[in-house]
Amino acid sequence: MGQSNHDHTAKEDLSIARQLTGELYCIGCGYNLHGLSIRSNCSECGVPVRATILGIVDPHADELVPLFHPRLAAIGLNMWSFGALLAVAMVWLLRGAEAWRGMMGAAWMPQFAALIGIAGLIVSMIGGASMIRPHQGVKRREVFKAAIGVSLYAPLILLYGEMYAGFDFQSSSALFSPTGDSIAHSILRLTIFLITVGLVINLRQAAVGLAVRSVVVRTGRIDRQSLLAVLAAMGIAAFGDLLQLCTPLLSGGLLDAVSLGSIVLVALGSVLFSLGLANVCVDTIRLFPVLVRPGVGIGDIFETNRERSHRVTKSET
Repeated sequence: MGQSNHDHTAKEDLSIARQLTGELYCIGCGYNLHGLSIRSNCSECGVPVRATILGIVDPHADELVPLFHPRLAAIGLNMWSFGALLAVAMVWLLRGAEAWRGMMGAAWMPQFAALIGIAGLIVSMIGGASMIRPHQGVKRREVFKAAIGVSLYAPLILLYGEMYAGFDFQSSSALFSPTGDSIAHSILRLTIFLITVGLVINLRQAAVGLAVRSVVVRTGRIDRQSLLAVLAAMGIAAFGDLLQLCTPLLSGGLLDAVSLGSIVLVALGSVLFSLGLANVCVDTIRLFPVLVRPGVGIGDIFETNRERSHRVTKSET
C-alpha cells in the first residue's frame, strides 16, 4: 500500500512539474510565462499560471487538421458574410430611396445599388467557394454539400438582378404601390428565399467547421446558431409574401388587413434578417485571428521535466 501511494505521488509530482516551453502570455498583465511551472504564479501580477492555461489553451487544438491556407480561409469566410451583407445593404438603400421619393417627392433612383448588390453576391460566392475543402479532413459528402451551396449563387444572383434592377424600377414605389404584378413580385421574393435557404443549409456545415476551431465557439461564447436565426428571420418575411399571394381571394376590409399585415411581416423579417446577418459578420471578424493563428495546444506550451531532460540529453549528444 505504501509503495502504491508513493508511485501515485510521484506520478502526480511529475504531471504537475511541467515547465512552459512555448510562448504563453498572462491573462492578467500580458507577461510572458515562458519557463515557469504551472504550479507557480505570474511574476508581474501574481495570477496563477493555471488560470492563464484554462483561459487561453485549447485542449483540442492538437486534434484539429491544419488548414491548407489559413489566411485565405479566414479571408474567404469574411468575404462570404460581408459580401452578403453588402447585397442586403443595397436593398435597404433602394427601400430608403423609395421612402424618400414618397415623403419628399424626390426623383432619386439609385440604379447603381442593384449592381453593387450583385457584386456583393459575387464576392460572397467566391468566399463560399473557399470553404468547400479548407483542409484535408473534410469528408467527401461535406465537400459535395458545400459545392451545391456555392452553385446556388448563380440563380440567386440572376433573381436578385431581376428583382432589384427590374421590378423595383417599374414604379416609383415598388413596395407600397407596385404598378407591376404584385403576385409575381411576391413569388420572386419567395423563390429568392427558398434558394437562400438551400444555400445556407448546404454551406452552414462548412462555416461551422471553421468556427469550431475557436475554443470560444465550443464553450458557447460565440453562438453557432446565428445562421439558423438568419433563416428564421427570412421565414417571417416569406410568410408576409405568402399572405400577399392570398389577396386575390379577398375583398373589402379583410383585403386591407391582410395587405397591411403582409407589408409589416416583410418589413419585420427584413430588419431581423439584416441584424442577424450583421451578427454573423461580427462573428467572422472575431474568428479571423483564430483561423490565421491556430489555437494553442497543451503540447505547444509545456513539457514535463522528464521530457525536457530527454530533449537536453539528446541535444548534447
